[in-house]
Amino acid sequence: MPRRTFLKGAGVSIALPWLDAMSVHAASVTSAGSIAAHETPRRAVFTFWGLGINGRDFTPAKTGANYDVSPILKPLEPLRSDFTVISGMKLTHSGGHVGDRTFLTGTNTHSAGVKLRVSCDQELAAAIGKATRFRSLTLGIKRGTGFGGNQDQTISWAPSGTPLPSENRPHVLFDQLFRPDTAETLNQREAEFARRNSVLDSLRGEARRLSGSLGAEDRAKLDEYFTGIRDLERRMQDEKEWLRRPKPNVETLNFGKEQGLDPDKAGLEYRRYQRLMFDVITLALQTDSTRVIAYMPRMDGQDGTGSWRELGNPYNYHEMTHHGEDPDKLKWFTQADVWYMEEWAYFLNKLKAVKEGDGTLLDHTLVAYGSSGGAINAHHGHHLPAMLAGGARLGVKHQGHIIKEDVRLGNLWRTMFERMGVPVPQNFQGGESDGVIKELA
Repeated sequence: MPRRTFLKGAGVSIALPWLDAMSVHAASVTSAGSIAAHETPRRAVFTFWGLGINGRDFTPAKTGANYDVSPILKPLEPLRSDFTVISGMKLTHSGGHVGDRTFLTGTNTHSAGVKLRVSCDQELAAAIGKATRFRSLTLGIKRGTGFGGNQDQTISWAPSGTPLPSENRPHVLFDQLFRPDTAETLNQREAEFARRNSVLDSLRGEARRLSGSLGAEDRAKLDEYFTGIRDLERRMQDEKEWLRRPKPNVETLNFGKEQGLDPDKAGLEYRRYQRLMFDVITLALQTDSTRVIAYMPRMDGQDGTGSWRELGNPYNYHEMTHHGEDPDKLKWFTQADVWYMEEWAYFLNKLKAVKEGDGTLLDHTLVAYGSSGGAINAHHGHHLPAMLAGGARLGVKHQGHIIKEDVRLGNLWRTMFERMGVPVPQNFQGGESDGVIKELA
């Protein structure tokens, strides 16, 4: 059965998810049941948890596979063979509340005059994303980019150095991924493409006329600006090419009332929200709708999650990082981190529950957990909390807990590229990477 097989009826077509009968190993339905190694997509998920973590109760005291599980890692104990905690890593351009922008770029992009650059999720998407409807997904606890404000709401940056907006509503994301288009909505979207192209054509003409009257430095700035426009055109072309291809057929999730699922509105039901986000992300990977995801589930500065106020926590996350050795703040700091880790365990268990070929969805996905805030002090750019989960079928050899003192965080991203079989681009991380983490490779 061809990989892109559709169900057709009543005037609609719906794409099927991967079936064993689609494998090159399946000479007939009776022989279906295995997937050739090259047929299984390699995937990567990058997650950024702003403001760090209570490192005293997160970082294990011992190294190796038989380390003693720390209080914050307790929710992950049944999964300990599926992840590695990596201690001691650093970001040169981090600390304070400015690490979100450097997390996947490696550069000091909050400084005035510094050239903004591409994030590694987008470099990976350029290499492996052409086969999927979405080259990548950019998600966050807040919608948009936040660019120009007090803090960013995205960790994804286009090749032109422009921020990519995050989507933060699980029900809207589900519709984008799986809701079949009607003839009317398809026509509306095609008309919108035509309108956008007309606007961009007009802008290009105006830019050419303006460029002739500018000096060399201003022309360079204008060209840099229009590099961002070309990024937009490329994303539009991707959308247009997939517009009339049927979406995968999945069972509709029960989102319940939508009021509590929009973090930009009052009344966020965080645990329900977060688990539905992870449910939709799992479906996106399972149906091969995308192979690269960058997600900011908690922001720097104002965390955006409510920090478990509904469960009795009297502090926001930022307040707890400035605990001043206050025993009550430290108690709630650890408790809040345990609850966040329960959500992370939920996600990893979701991925592990999906059978895929000779393993699971987790085995074929590299899932990174990290922050730009140190695990010793949340406003330092060293001893960052970091974890790589999954990837067993991609050759990752999990070690339990390893220490990589003063190793750049970009080396973890380089290791993921190596395990994905993707060449590392030139000037990777702006120089904030000088090798792989050999214990994982």
